[in-house]
Amino acid sequence: MKARRCGSSAFSFYIYQMPYSRSLLILYICLSSLLTFAQVQQVHGVVRDATTGERLPFVSITVNNGETGTTTNLEGEYLLRHRKPIHSLRFSYVGYAAQTVYPDSVQQLNVRLQPAAAQLQEVVIRGTGQNPAHRIIRVATQHRERHRLQQLPAYTYRTYNKFILTATDVGEKVLRDTLSLSPRDSAYLRMQSLLQKQHLFLLESITDYAFMQPNLTKETILATRVSGLQQPSFGVVAAEARDFSVYDDLPVFFGKHYLSPLSPGSTRKYDFVLQETLVQGTDTVFVISFKPEQGKNFEGLKGLLYINSDGWAVQNVLAQSAGNDDKRDIRLQQQYERVGSSKVWFPTELDVELRIPQVSLNGHQPYAHMRTYLTNINLNPALRKNEFGVVALAQKPDANRQPDSFFQGYRPDSLTHLEQQTYQRLDSVGRAQKLDRTIRVLEYLMSKELPLGAVSLDLNRLLRFSEFEGIRLGLGADTNDRFSERFKVGGYWGYGFKDEEPKYGADASFILYKPLELQLSATFFKDILETGGRRLPSGQSYGVLGNLRRALLPDMDYTSHKSISLKGRVLRYLQAYTELRQETRQPTLLAPEREPLPQFNLTEAVLTLRYAPGEKFMQQFNRLMPMSQQEYPVVWLQFTRSFDGFLDGEYSYHKYDVRLEKSLRHRTFGETSILVAGGWVAGQAPLVTRFNGHGSYNPDYKVYTGEGFETMRPYEFFSDKYGALFLSQNLGKRLLNTRFFAPDIVVVTNAGIGKLHNPLPAELAEQSQSMRKGFLESGLMLNNIISSPFSGIGVGAFYRYGPYALPSAKDNLRIKLTASLLF
Repeated sequence: MKARRCGSSAFSFYIYQMPYSRSLLILYICLSSLLTFAQVQQVHGVVRDATTGERLPFVSITVNNGETGTTTNLEGEYLLRHRKPIHSLRFSYVGYAAQTVYPDSVQQLNVRLQPAAAQLQEVVIRGTGQNPAHRIIRVATQHRERHRLQQLPAYTYRTYNKFILTATDVGEKVLRDTLSLSPRDSAYLRMQSLLQKQHLFLLESITDYAFMQPNLTKETILATRVSGLQQPSFGVVAAEARDFSVYDDLPVFFGKHYLSPLSPGSTRKYDFVLQETLVQGTDTVFVISFKPEQGKNFEGLKGLLYINSDGWAVQNVLAQSAGNDDKRDIRLQQQYERVGSSKVWFPTELDVELRIPQVSLNGHQPYAHMRTYLTNINLNPALRKNEFGVVALAQKPDANRQPDSFFQGYRPDSLTHLEQQTYQRLDSVGRAQKLDRTIRVLEYLMSKELPLGAVSLDLNRLLRFSEFEGIRLGLGADTNDRFSERFKVGGYWGYGFKDEEPKYGADASFILYKPLELQLSATFFKDILETGGRRLPSGQSYGVLGNLRRALLPDMDYTSHKSISLKGRVLRYLQAYTELRQETRQPTLLAPEREPLPQFNLTEAVLTLRYAPGEKFMQQFNRLMPMSQQEYPVVWLQFTRSFDGFLDGEYSYHKYDVRLEKSLRHRTFGETSILVAGGWVAGQAPLVTRFNGHGSYNPDYKVYTGEGFETMRPYEFFSDKYGALFLSQNLGKRLLNTRFFAPDIVVVTNAGIGKLHNPLPAELAEQSQSMRKGFLESGLMLNNIISSPFSGIGVGAFYRYGPYALPSAKDNLRIKLTASLLF
């Protein structure tokens, strides 16, 4: 049978010799398709701000007075196809004057929108008294669970990320406001000249991301390029920007939580206005602006939501922090598209801008701009649970050695001239100034180490201060990765000028099996330990003040310690520590004029378990660092067995410790922190191995420690069995937020109870007792009264009440300074 071709390259098929009527029918269908295709008119272009030239994302575009429409993407670009002739295009965007254009027959049409001269008062037609935007928001909120990516069984995608650090000129503003900066100032002019040639910093990365139920994630950085550097340490910078999800009750913007406009009950918190209704094919897109209701005090956002009637899903979102936050100004734009055969709404583009208003650099304000594109989205990947571990973000060893051609395959556009110059100029400077070596030093400094070849000085041990030792000077050193990645040896020496005693120690460790973090260690030291203290290996900090509560203790035990230990990861979220230790303890608590009491020997075997479900780490600066705040409880369990007669041990007892930490976030009441602790010791146990009350009050140092009872003296109570509860509620600025006074309000309540079966020594009974009646205290803190972009200072008042309240009310009240890190 002979065939004849009909149509164009887009529509072509063959008509076979067949009965005449059937051939006519097929020919008619072919011609109809071609005519229909020929009638499609296409227009594309870019929409910009007429004043600044900035591209505008998500601009609404309607055809022929509302027949259909589209929106621009994150780059301000649009592509519009219409089957009928396009007579008019209307471009509208909140905050800009709408513009109607008559394209005639042009295929490319670039538009510039004029910012509105004044904010026009919105006119909302409510008919029955209901805000029409509220119905849409409520329906979208009801459907948000089906659009959470975490509800999918599994998915994978690849990302291209670009991070730019640059600055904008604020010299004229500073000049008008403070008269402290002249445009003629040489530093200002040098900065201005520099920014015309390059950015301050540029990073690109390409990653593979995988998710699998239940909440298993893994991201691998395949390639990274950093201006001026060869090391890949900064490759993880852009990863945290994707944490934002408008479907969460409290989405995270760089560590700060905001109330989502799609959280339950948001219509009572936010002012929603239906700005526009746009028809896109068979769907309707509702453009809704939102901002905190006047008079409502909460950490809110403002911006635009584009809600698609198909599944009532968010198609686009523009959001920025609302209110007057002078510590950070964050703007986010996010675009969703339907992907896969099931047409799941999935984020495909993300744009984030971060500014710190209080920071100025030679008359210029630095800001970070991050752009992420998601491609190769797969909703049915073949994944296995054993592919996931606690390290959820890591870099391939050759990530910094990928050629530029690898990046070109994922860049949406070529690098701009300014970006190319940034790489060229900073790469030259980096080689000349040996910036990679500087960054390596900074990596160690972040871990409080100073590398000197194959050895690193422990900066924590240079200087300390405590009530017991006074000023303590010392020196510590450990081998680093240059010596060996598996074997480590170190030591330290220190001297306390108040107790006039030297302290020293040494340790060695060997990594047996890195995937399980299996490590064998041996330790020796002659130092001081807390009398009746807890000894969970929780990674306490030892800086100038060390563990702050520990620095306020008036009495300690001189201790000679020898041990061998083995630690590792038993399960994904379960770690185990085993230790056999021999100690000689010499208390000072009951000694006259701080002369040590007779010493005694202890031999103990210890098993410690730490369970932290959902815990994730990222590999950054050659260290494992927590990715985010723990969402699930962290539980510590410890069992200690002491042996009489083994390795000179003089006591036989069993000791149990438990500790649970948990943080909760509420849409209205802020963050709740819960700490539950308890312990029990049975057998022939000396006083120093029982439990002190965990008090932190020292009349000479009125500082909030956050690590115990703030109105209790350190050794006021002792127990064989005890339980304690520490609660704090951070209300943020919800109750008090004015222009000149906006502290974070924190309410604290602590409670403890204990029993002491064996009576205290007579000389101690005068100053210590059992906690069997229950100890109670509460407090109110006003944090960050004085603050910078990175830290804050406040004040707190704590009151002791209940069975152990002191006779005088003023003696129950303690006023303390508080300090915090904000960023």
